[in-house]
Amino acid sequence: MGVQIQHEIDLVVKQANLVRRYINKGMTYEQVVHEFLQLANTSDLKQNFVVLEKYIKDGYHKDPEQLHQEILDFNGLMEAINNQEKDVDTLKFQQAQQYWNEAQNNLESSSYM
Repeated sequence: MGVQIQHEIDLVVKQANLVRRYINKGMTYEQVVHEFLQLANTSDLKQNFVVLEKYIKDGYHKDPEQLHQEILDFNGLMEAINNQEKDVDTLKFQQAQQYWNEAQNNLESSSYM
């Protein structure tokens, strides 16, 4: 079975929430890296884990809000899915966009303590 777009969107939201928990001081960055890569391992997208691990580890030196926004890159996700599956047409893209918009409700918010 191919890539399930909704599953991939859910993974991205979960990964972004890890960074948000770090921003909110609810996790260490080492925990973020570990759980981020565990989530990535459940993806059906073919990924270069050496590059992915370097990206998330190097994220420690970025502004965490910038990293959070980079993870939430809908167009980049859809491009990666289409590059692998070669079947993202207008209808699939629009359905994914709608699901993405709804999935934003599952993003954790900033805590200003």
